[in-house]
Amino acid sequence: MNNAKAKLIRKQVKFILVEWMHTLLEDKEAAKINVSNVFNYLPEQTHYYSTTTLHLNSYHPKWISNKIKQLLKSKPHLNIQDINLELIQWKMN
Repeated sequence: MNNAKAKLIRKQVKFILVEWMHTLLEDKEAAKINVSNVFNYLPEQTHYYSTTTLHLNSYHPKWISNKIKQLLKSKPHLNIQDINLELIQWKMN
């Protein structure tokens, strides 16, 4: 993956995180969250243990980035800007 594509993915991660946070919060609280401050609202714990295995938390920026890469691999015709929360949730199933 080249640097330009990775940069676009990281940018899209912010938009997906904002979209996800808006689904969790009420309208007043959701209005406070935007692309520039979304990382301030994420939990600091990035991983969790399940038995003896360390897993990445769902909806962590790296987790979303991995899901975007999986989507691009399975559907090469897809543009990075077209990927949204709905496609990420579809990929989970």
